[in-house]
Amino acid sequence: MNAHLNRRWADLAAIAVGASAAVTLHLDEETIARAAELTGDDNPIHLDPAAAREFGQSRQVAHGVILLGAVSRLIGTELPGAGSVWFQNDIEFLAPMYVGDTVTVTVTVRKVSLSTRVVLLDVMAENTSKVVVAQGRAQVRVPAPVLKQDTTMQNHVRVALVTGASHGIGRAVAETLAADGMAVVVGYGSDTAAADACVAAIHAKGGQATAAAADLAAPGGAKKLVDAAMASYGHIDVIVHAATPAIVAAPFLETPIDAFRTYFDIYVGAFAELAQLTAPAMKERRFGRMVTLLSSAMTEVPAKMAPYITAKHAAFGLCRALAVELGPWNITVNAVSPSMVVGRRTDELGAAARESMTRKTPLRRLAEAEDVAKAVRFLVGPAGAFVSGANLPVTGGMPSA
Repeated sequence: MNAHLNRRWADLAAIAVGASAAVTLHLDEETIARAAELTGDDNPIHLDPAAAREFGQSRQVAHGVILLGAVSRLIGTELPGAGSVWFQNDIEFLAPMYVGDTVTVTVTVRKVSLSTRVVLLDVMAENTSKVVVAQGRAQVRVPAPVLKQDTTMQNHVRVALVTGASHGIGRAVAETLAADGMAVVVGYGSDTAAADACVAAIHAKGGQATAAAADLAAPGGAKKLVDAAMASYGHIDVIVHAATPAIVAAPFLETPIDAFRTYFDIYVGAFAELAQLTAPAMKERRFGRMVTLLSSAMTEVPAKMAPYITAKHAAFGLCRALAVELGPWNITVNAVSPSMVVGRRTDELGAAARESMTRKTPLRRLAEAEDVAKAVRFLVGPAGAFVSGANLPVTGGMPSA
């Protein structure tokens, strides 16, 4: 394989104002002859000593394109580096370069724009007599390399941290991702027996899993889960946030403000902390998948659910913000919004209410936890590699917006 294919791509975030790179050129007759051959510029002033003297020069004048080529070399190999595209320049030639001269060309970072991915460079070239032969500026764009999941994750066992994985949707997600070959950290709050049962079910099917307990509403809860995952597997590639406090319906005027904080701590705070703790390593590997569980109730907006609905909307705002900020490093952030899922809450509603909801659903059934897990599988798998900032409805055809 050619050496240039192994060169590391330019990392815009690592480029500091004031950073510089330089290259020294020895302008012998062979270099000038090669420049003439490459450009077709066989002007005698470059190639013929007698002609150069006739036009007032002491010896042959080197082509300016040699200097520009040196600038291009620095841009593409040193600063910013591989993948960079030089698209604009304002360079003035102040003195001739002659055959036999040694010229040092230096580029220095003047400004970095992360939003436009443009680097502004100061350019200077001087000979051994410290005469500045050229100076000016160059603008360079640093495109983000197009990285696909299939090429970034070869020979790598993916690790998924799933919160709220001891029951319901979280457990279904944990078992589904484990069946796809991921090592899974079963995050849970307090039901150790249920978490152990999930791990045992995964092991029984030949998968890898371990359980980790943490109170995500408490300070340091998210870090406890991340630390446990790192201790077990050494890295985290996927975050699925399915944890939830007990959902309690109450009229708004009878709802204590602390209820809002409880939902926000789990749905927003914990997800934000998980992202902050795991994103740096994901950025370094240029791969990450994050999914948070929302609800179709964000659209339907049932009564007596103000803290729950408010926090879920805030969680989606966080999801969209993270998708924008982390996207350049091949990290996707998405949400899944299921309608009512068969489980404890539907049992509590009674047969009549379940039948009513079933009739309102175009597919004429309620969602199963496995339906939601399959949507998560899509978003964290190869097929969802170009989906980010989305809220995927799993509602059986019920309106989602």
